[in-house]
Amino acid sequence: MGVLLVSGLIEAMVTPSPLPTFVRIAIGLLAEAAFVSYIVYFGRRAAKAGETGDIEDAPDVVPTS
Repeated sequence: MGVLLVSGLIEAMVTPSPLPTFVRIAIGLLAEAAFVSYIVYFGRRAAKAGETGDIEDAPDVVPTS
């Protein structure tokens, strides 16, 4: 959800702005670097904790109300 918010803000505020092109590109590169850093940091933590995201490891549960 946060990624969608950040990308929406960049599209709404940065893309149509009168900033020089190199500044707009720098903002995009900074956002990309922050996103990749987030993925690497939390991905490593999840991998160390044994999380795989494999559906076969999920328990068989039936939702009840």
